[in-house]
Amino acid sequence: MSIFSAGRNDSHITVHRPHTDAAGQHYRRVDFFGLEVGRAYTREDVKTFMVQCALDPALLDQPGVVEWFGGGPDVWE
Repeated sequence: MSIFSAGRNDSHITVHRPHTDAAGQHYRRVDFFGLEVGRAYTREDVKTFMVQCALDPALLDQPGVVEWFGGGPDVWE
């Protein structure tokens, strides 16, 4: 399945609600077109995933590009 055919939501990047890993660090799961690309521990991590997914990280705050669940880009716990 292609990342472009997954299309589980309309946003390119989905940042899920905060979680805590086994070491006690707060993170948020990040998906690209519905497929998990990793864990972000900071806003900068989300930008890194955007670059890896061929998206301009300057679009982080652009409506419709990133969908945040459980709080916006400043919520990590």
